[in-house]
Amino acid sequence: MYTLQGASGALFGLLGAMLLELLTNWTLYTHKAGALITLLVMIAINLALGIIPHVDNFAHIGEFLTGFLLGFVLLLEPQFAWLERHNLPPGRKIPLRPKAYQLLLLVVALTLIIAGLELKHF
Repeated sequence: MYTLQGASGALFGLLGAMLLELLTNWTLYTHKAGALITLLVMIAINLALGIIPHVDNFAHIGEFLTGFLLGFVLLLEPQFAWLERHNLPPGRKIPLRPKAYQLLLLVVALTLIIAGLELKHF
């Protein structure tokens, strides 16, 4: 048995969150196809590098999905909140209100993290 180490899983989590951000704010991008193709090529190249021996591609895929799903929890602002903030009178702010599915996914994510930490001890 060997131990897994390295930051590639975290990078895949960031790629998943970047994909979610791109899809969520799709209308704000001027070069939509270019941004999507660039991100998908980066993901494909990194997954292709997973065929190297002793690289756990399943961990990469899991971290990608985790980053994508946690993006729903952590990206609280709605799509046009930035534009709305700049059109408001000075001193007034838009409160961040998490949606019900964000709170549910947060509970699921925390449960899975705690369960994963407990399984790691066995």
